[in-house]
Amino acid sequence: MHRWKTKVGRVALLAAMAAVPLVSAAQQKPAAAVPSALVWPQPPDPARIQYLRSFGRASDFGWKRSLWRKFLDWAKSETDPSLLVRPVAVAVDGRGRLIVADEGDGDVKIFDLQKKSVKVIHGYKGKEFGTPVAVAADDAGNLYISDASAGRVLQYSPEGKFRAFIGGEEGAFKRPASIAFNPVNHLLYVVDTLRPRVFAYSTDGKQVKEFGEAGDGPGQFNLPTFLAVDREGRLYVNDTLNCRVQVFTPEGKFVTQFGESGDGSGYFNRPKGVAVDSEGHIYVAEALFSTVQIFDLEGRYLLSFGEAGREVGEFY
Repeated sequence: MHRWKTKVGRVALLAAMAAVPLVSAAQQKPAAAVPSALVWPQPPDPARIQYLRSFGRASDFGWKRSLWRKFLDWAKSETDPSLLVRPVAVAVDGRGRLIVADEGDGDVKIFDLQKKSVKVIHGYKGKEFGTPVAVAADDAGNLYISDASAGRVLQYSPEGKFRAFIGGEEGAFKRPASIAFNPVNHLLYVVDTLRPRVFAYSTDGKQVKEFGEAGDGPGQFNLPTFLAVDREGRLYVNDTLNCRVQVFTPEGKFVTQFGESGDGSGYFNRPKGVAVDSEGHIYVAEALFSTVQIFDLEGRYLLSFGEAGREVGEFY
């Protein structure tokens, strides 16, 4: 495994190849080789995932600071404001913009790849963020930011202007982690790692429901961290120290779970992210081995992509 020290993080963009749908490993059939080293799995197996691009600052996709902007940054002894230091979460809003929580820089960066622009949100009410760890966007374009060390979840306008606190300004959460907007019931779900529970709020900040408790049984959590919602409204919670992903209805009723501790394909050791695509494939980031594993809706392992490193198509 490669090891190094760096101050710069990056976001990698990849695509599931629609022409070749994902199937379980046992169902894969030979196909023509894809002439690229940055596909998974490698030829002669049929390609399912293809690397597109990555960036660690806005200049990587063509954004240029004006001379005046450079002078102001120099005068304030600031580096490129778009530079990613330690990105820990990413979301995409209805405009196609990438919203990145940069824990290392203590801010949230909004990258507009079409307009080649970037906007940075530093905090709220004159205060800087403590530890921004998650971002989400609702169907009206509002943005939500989870500030873990401050114990707050905040709502912003699509332009990045602070609007309100979700669940109240003080004492709403012990340590909020991942957040996700559910387009089916229009609720915002928040994982509170230290409770440990999942809370649901209306977009005006009022609590609607909550579920979960400490433990290792169905519907119980041990340091839950990440959360995703599929197009049917089901919730996928990364139950980190129980080394599994649990699935719930929008009402918080337990549906199923998959995963267990291990160091092989299909097992979890340090899961640190979960997402679901439009076809129902579940993606789980495995931090220990710097890979992303893909499962079907039944929790069956399909394949992995990525490996440890800092070259294109690699993760750290």
